[in-house]
Amino acid sequence: MNPSQSSIALLSVLILVISMWWISRTLKEGKKAVEEMKMEQLNDHSS
Repeated sequence: MNPSQSSIALLSVLILVISMWWISRTLKEGKKAVEEMKMEQLNDHSS
């Protein structure tokens, strides 16, 4: 593996890690929003 190949591989691994972190964070925020919506719906029905 020559230096340019290894730097491209390192860059692709970095992009993969960042995208996985971003996706997981987005999913967590989405779950939280869905739970908040469910709680608001329950509160609306109970009142």
